[in-house]
Amino acid sequence: MAALLKKRALAEFTQTVTQEPTQVPIKRLKLVKKPVPGIFSSLASIIESLEECTNSNEVIWLLVSISGKIEVDPADITEIVRKLSDHFKNEAESVARVKILMIIGEIGEEYPSECLSIIDEIIMLIKNDHSHKVLAQGMKIILKLGQLINESVTEFHQKLVDVAKNYLKDTNHAVKCRCLDIIGTHTPLCLGAEADKVFHLISSYFNNGDARVRSQAFSTVILLYERGFKVNPNIYVYVSCALRDDYEIVRSVALKLIWILGNAYPENEILVPGSIHEIRLIDDAFGKICNGVTDLSMQVRTLAAKLLGGMKQVSPKFLTQTLDKKLMSNMRRKRTAHELAWENVTSGEWASGKKWADDAPKELLNADSISLMSSGACGAFVHGLEDEFLEVRSAAVESLCQLSISNPNFANMALDFMVDMFNDEIEDVRLKAIDSLGLISEHIVLRDDQLETILGALEDFSQDVREGLHRMLASCKMSTTAGLKMCVDKLLDNLKKYPQDKRSTCRCLQSVGGKHPELVVPLVPHFLAIHPFCDMAEPDVENPHYICHLILILNAAKYSSTITPLLEPHTLRHYSYLRDTMPQFVPVLNLTDPNSNVVSRPLSVPESLTFLNNVISNLDTAESMARTHNMALFQTAKEQLNRLSEMDPTVSGTAQFTSLYIGAQLQILQILDKGYWVNPATLATQQQNTLKTNIHILLEHCLKLQFFFVGLSPREQCAVKQFRLRALALNLVYIVKGSNSSALAPCHHFLTAVEDMQKDLQQGGIQPDGFTSMVFRDLAQLEEPKPGTVARILIPILLESKVGSIPRPNVNIRMSSATIIDPSGQGDTSLKFTAGLIMSVPFEAELNHLLDPERIRLKIKYPDQRTQIVLPRPQHLRPLYYDTSNKESHIGHNIRLLSSVLVSHQVWSEACNVEVNVAICVPEADIGKKKCSLDVNPTLLDLCAPVKVSIAPKPIKKTL
Repeated sequence: MAALLKKRALAEFTQTVTQEPTQVPIKRLKLVKKPVPGIFSSLASIIESLEECTNSNEVIWLLVSISGKIEVDPADITEIVRKLSDHFKNEAESVARVKILMIIGEIGEEYPSECLSIIDEIIMLIKNDHSHKVLAQGMKIILKLGQLINESVTEFHQKLVDVAKNYLKDTNHAVKCRCLDIIGTHTPLCLGAEADKVFHLISSYFNNGDARVRSQAFSTVILLYERGFKVNPNIYVYVSCALRDDYEIVRSVALKLIWILGNAYPENEILVPGSIHEIRLIDDAFGKICNGVTDLSMQVRTLAAKLLGGMKQVSPKFLTQTLDKKLMSNMRRKRTAHELAWENVTSGEWASGKKWADDAPKELLNADSISLMSSGACGAFVHGLEDEFLEVRSAAVESLCQLSISNPNFANMALDFMVDMFNDEIEDVRLKAIDSLGLISEHIVLRDDQLETILGALEDFSQDVREGLHRMLASCKMSTTAGLKMCVDKLLDNLKKYPQDKRSTCRCLQSVGGKHPELVVPLVPHFLAIHPFCDMAEPDVENPHYICHLILILNAAKYSSTITPLLEPHTLRHYSYLRDTMPQFVPVLNLTDPNSNVVSRPLSVPESLTFLNNVISNLDTAESMARTHNMALFQTAKEQLNRLSEMDPTVSGTAQFTSLYIGAQLQILQILDKGYWVNPATLATQQQNTLKTNIHILLEHCLKLQFFFVGLSPREQCAVKQFRLRALALNLVYIVKGSNSSALAPCHHFLTAVEDMQKDLQQGGIQPDGFTSMVFRDLAQLEEPKPGTVARILIPILLESKVGSIPRPNVNIRMSSATIIDPSGQGDTSLKFTAGLIMSVPFEAELNHLLDPERIRLKIKYPDQRTQIVLPRPQHLRPLYYDTSNKESHIGHNIRLLSSVLVSHQVWSEACNVEVNVAICVPEADIGKKKCSLDVNPTLLDLCAPVKVSIAPKPIKKTL
């Protein structure tokens, strides 16, 4: 043993390793996929057991048991497929043959490289089979496996098409449908005569006796069009006839094809049936789709209503007719005076006047035969909006909105119909109508009668509907001062009934004031109770109605200089107060108070970014100074940057990021300066706990840098990850040297982080810092990276390497934040409920600049230190900004969390506070926690300070 150790020591210290300056290879992890547990160990043994089955039922049972669990050695695929084919030929039961084909298809899906040979084998198997089920299944598998083959292999795809054409002669509808699907999917792209042959073949099945085949034929044409084929417009006549089919599946797909032809060839002229007049193809197609709105099937009506919104090139007269059930006169063809005179001359007869009605027309013409648009299609949108099914009404509202966006005249005509939908019985339809009216708001001006109908919907119990109306009113234009006054009064009256709508109402009045400054000016004395001769009492600045009036007037004052002289001195003071408490609702104004002082708040100053750059430059320069003086400088810089983030919101995110980065550097300098981390096992208990806490705080700082900031450039992200790598190395050394717990998991996590760091640096073309490059160099020489060995390597690297440089300022950085609106935590009353039962507490919060919304959690902490973690439902996460022009809305995820917190506890002797908070769930491995079943609380980082809710669980009342 001693000789062996001596030999290993000599080998270790006498060998000379020359390392060339080559790129460090990426360490790759080999993932071993465990076999699926089952009755058999491999598919080969199952195939052999097929020969032992005595009847078809045993074969079917055996094949069903392995379906979806295909585990095959690639070298055995050919042999397995051959054995399955042999059994297929000898099997008498068609169901068993179908199952064998399914197993062969699953093998092809699992191993796409064998698809060519498997498809050829399937074609040979079904060649002599006469079962319709087997043929349909074979065509289905050929279709599925053929999609895995590259489109560049045109010869093979053409072979599949030829096979499908051969089986089109089958009498079974399933076989025909699969063959048509193969033709549409695998026909190589072609033009001219070859494409016409393909469409001629498919069109021959438009009149097939089976509705499923007819539907598939039309679907195949649509599939070819989506693949890039040019559809022949001559099939329009055949497709139009299919709109009168008895089966809704045919009518539905025919409507889609009519829509495609109308949009593909809008200017083609076609003859009106029973007339010599020609109209545009898009207009005729629009009329036929309008007919679908009155179809007997709800699915067809819904589809027709959806398709109408995509026909933007329709003539205005056809578009207008959809809003009137009566056929307009200009939709009929009228003969000119020349035609009437010529008809009299050519008739050879003149009216003498002696006989009654001797000049009457010789024949009675049907009105529908000379109309350019079928009278059944008139008022299509009226029919759609009045339909009994909400799906049809919702689709009609959506199409009406799409057509109105591109046609201002049509938008004004459709306004009354859209407003009427605010009274629909279904909430989703009302919401869609409200949002649609907001989208077309730039084309319309609301009249007072329309505004009165809209404001009536504010009484809706649904908060979603009320807030949708607020957004819609904020985007619309009003016509008169009386209408604006009615809108403001109604909003404030509604605020008394629903106090939870305060922020939504303020946001609405903010936009209304900015869009109607000329209408707000005459109302300023009325809203602010300004008397021309008497001094009125100063309003309460905490009154919600007064705040809403101020928000409306101050936002209008931004665009109208006439309003500013009308404001009284106490209004200017209130402006300063609101500017500090509600800066998101009150604009920056240059106002002058009675002492001739300018009341203004600049959003940003140019010196802020310069100051930030100077701080970072000074810290980089001071890197060579003594460590004690360097730590004091870091602490001062951190305090200055925190103050800068409060003063200037423009560079707030950048200052917070830099301050947190400096704080993390300060934390690691304090740990390294004392030197306790090298051998923590010799420390006293208190010193060891202090060291453990400091490392925990350092890891939390790294997590905040990684998950709390958005807008980071790739270089800044790599800087954060390299600093995190340093913190993980320090944590690993502490666990190995001073802890009894296993270090295998932290070591594996550290090595995984090193591997990910290598990939990120190579992809971004970024050079690693000193610490990271030394880690890459030394770990590459390890044959077996055990925790002890890795820790011994990391100790000298941590001692020698310097703290990395601070990333340069980036003004696009934003820090994630949360503002809890409800509950406010300022109430004096306690919420009482029966002990043991559940009480729901409404919860509303605004979350700004999130990196990943799926990490959001609600944290509820009871007085007995019990904590509950709640994952919000996706329906409770709603967009915070509906105005896409807002620059902040595009930085990270801005979300409004509207939910309810469920609280429950046993009896308390007195009321106590429950803390509710919003947090972000982060990976546990970074924080150094040991994963086990007992640790049910994940690692959470708080986004804001908790709100305290006073609750009082009461005992159950005992009654007789």
